[in-house]
Amino acid sequence: MDTIRQYQIFIQILESGNFTRAAEALGLPRSTVSTTLRTLEDRLGEQLLHRTTRQVSATPQGEQFLQLARDVVENAEAAETLFQGGGGPVSGRLRVNMTSQLASRLVIPNLPGLQTAHPALEIELSASDRLIDPVLEGMDLVVRAAELTDSDLICRKIGDIPMVSCASRAYLDQRGAPTSPEDLDQHLIVAYGPSGSAEARLWEGLGPSGLVTCTLASVIAVDNTEAYTSAAQAGLGIVQIPRIHLDRHNTDGPTQLVEILPDCPPPPMPLSFVYPRRRRASPRLNVFMDWLDGLVRAEGFVS
Repeated sequence: MDTIRQYQIFIQILESGNFTRAAEALGLPRSTVSTTLRTLEDRLGEQLLHRTTRQVSATPQGEQFLQLARDVVENAEAAETLFQGGGGPVSGRLRVNMTSQLASRLVIPNLPGLQTAHPALEIELSASDRLIDPVLEGMDLVVRAAELTDSDLICRKIGDIPMVSCASRAYLDQRGAPTSPEDLDQHLIVAYGPSGSAEARLWEGLGPSGLVTCTLASVIAVDNTEAYTSAAQAGLGIVQIPRIHLDRHNTDGPTQLVEILPDCPPPPMPLSFVYPRRRRASPRLNVFMDWLDGLVRAEGFVS
């Protein structure tokens, strides 16, 4: 194994906090990660990590070596992509994480166009709805409906996602459509997150006098966006989703989602790129961000 790869593995072990998570982030067997670290330590003649059963930490020598290793890896990556910044095709692997609905409904259907323009670009796409740490998980880029202030991360806002409150036609036929936020105490909401949490059952709307909030009852709590929409279609309560999903991915009949309280819409949600501050934005990362930025604007996902 070459020296640069050994340095990358050493860095990921410290960023992930243990060998198992580092192996998952790198897509390698745990034994390979452990053996590589031992080989590196033997060659340097120093112990770089303190090891426990659950986590690792850098020794003083490891802390000193870490910054130098990062500089070497970043300079090597910059050298490899030196001539990819002139508008031509880029190459290499890019690890990206985004929400399941954004991935399945917008990004994946349009990826063939990106692949045609950059045939040597490999996208490793992780679709999950939990908020992840790109450093800990070894991601080059995370796309999230959030604006973060973590000093170790760069958060670049793409735009605002127009949101809408809605419920299934069958649900509204049974309970009636609310005509004002005051009517919501007679309604259910699909909780997003732990059902016991008031925040998971929070409804928000922008009225003439500003933000209106209501905590509703719920009979179901979910933890991903696809299940969230499916629960609403099944008549289990009100949801607040991106308008594009209501306009483009709706169905006819009792499961059809219908907008409610249009004069008091939810606040828009910011959509952002999040990536580690210490890493240079490689040409392939810039190409992907520019492509996705243009895609979500062209499709009307953000305003």
